[in-house]
Amino acid sequence: MALVTWDGSYRVNVKSCDAAHQKLFYLMNTLHEAMKSGQGRTLVAGIVHELERYTQTHFLAEEALLQRAQYPNLKDHRLEHREFVAQVKQFKDDLEVDGTANSIAVLTFLKDWLANHIKKTDKRYSGHLNSSGIN
Repeated sequence: MALVTWDGSYRVNVKSCDAAHQKLFYLMNTLHEAMKSGQGRTLVAGIVHELERYTQTHFLAEEALLQRAQYPNLKDHRLEHREFVAQVKQFKDDLEVDGTANSIAVLTFLKDWLANHIKKTDKRYSGHLNSSGIN
């Protein structure tokens, strides 16, 4: 059973962003299932590396849309993305030091990001992008 399920409350009404956000649900639920079966330590490295790739693609694409639409809060939005990148880097550094990252910390971080960034910060750009013709 999924820890968190995608529903309309997470939707920002921009197809590419919603699809990218669903990827986070997949990663989080995959890690959660692995932890339930005692495989969290084994899987967490792959999740961290996937999060690193995610930040390199999704954040750039989302910020490009925001810039194109002249979103007035782009600077603050970028700062939140940089904080996410910094946390993923910390998880990656932990992997390099002792070969593992704390799967509970990664899972908690992702769950908080979904609730606080996507449901709040990303929701704020939805209407602006849609009114600029970006769906």
